[in-house]
Amino acid sequence: MSIPDNSNDPVDIKELNEIMADDMELIQECFSEFIQDWPGAYVEIKSAILEKNAQKLNESAHKLKGTLKYLAAEPAANAAYSLEAAGKEKDMADIDNKLLNLKDKCQSLIDYINNFNQ
Repeated sequence: MSIPDNSNDPVDIKELNEIMADDMELIQECFSEFIQDWPGAYVEIKSAILEKNAQKLNESAHKLKGTLKYLAAEPAANAAYSLEAAGKEKDMADIDNKLLNLKDKCQSLIDYINNFNQ
């Protein structure tokens, strides 16, 4: 019997359990916080893009990336990193696609969390 390939999952549950020391209550709390904080984080990143404020984009995406890494949500963390790097390098090329990718990855994470809580 082989271990299932969960590489497409929005969360690496094994890594998450390591980060959170198998504390299910802490995992649930962090998931709930993410769901509460995500809309504000998205608005912050989107407004930085609309304002063409590279520093604000870098800072907002960096903060979100840290949260996503803590949740072992690598696909979403990578999407946040691409926006962080764009802000750091003041490179707004393809920024709309990067924002859409982040939104999609975080929506997958939210769907995962909602199923996880059932």
